Amino acid sequence: MNQILIYADGPIHDEDFTLIEHVLRFLETPQYLRRRLFTRNPALRFVGVLPPLQIPSHNVPKSIKECRVGDLREGVVVARDGQRLRVDVGLERPVECQGRAPTETRATVRLDSIGQELGGELVDRSKISIYWGYRVRAEKTRLAAILEKEQYDLKIGTSRYGQQLKDAWSEITEFLRNEVTMMIAFGSPRLGLREILLGERKTPEDVFDFYVNMIPNQKTLTVRTEEAVGLTLATLNIMRSM
Repeated sequence: MNQILIYADGPIHDEDFTLIEHVLRFLETPQYLRRRLFTRNPALRFVGVLPPLQIPSHNVPKSIKECRVGDLREGVVVARDGQRLRVDVGLERPVECQGRAPTETRATVRLDSIGQELGGELVDRSKISIYWGYRVRAEKTRLAAILEKEQYDLKIGTSRYGQQLKDAWSEITEFLRNEVTMMIAFGSPRLGLREILLGERKTPEDVFDFYVNMIPNQKTLTVRTEEAVGLTLATLNIMRSM
């Protein structure tokens, strides 16, 4: 999952988009950068009860003596002099880098020298071979419009009303054997995908390549979105590895 796209399931309320986007960005930001990037905000007062992300960009050495040349770290550009940048990566001293980036913006750095001065190079996150986090994008528009606009090799809608997973397993697995771009859509706390699309005079079959029940034999009336995301991604990961 390299991007989370937030869409409208009905009338657009800016404050809802702002809250969801803010919380998701906060969770993805390594703990050592949060005070620099996020001011005190009442919307984040309960964020401490959310489970932390134990992803590689968060689980990094806490001091210079523990670091190694080649280590990747997330940072914030704190100063700029021409093409020379100073990046706070949560260590005792900032890292000196060559490149162009505005101050107070996120940057990914690979350490290339560790000594009296820390040296590094800016890294394109999309080129990192390990999972390094997600981007958040808010689209203040309806789901069908987004699906018709976005270019993905595979679009999957998830619903307990969808096709049984066992019946779609072989076809989806065949897609996943190749390097495909994929979008997975989930319903909202109030409405499922079928109801959301009905409000746009569309059906799931109009906009998805597969409309699948990714949690077969569920015994509850509904599955929370945050639970469905984890279960669906785990299932697709298994399918990709087969």
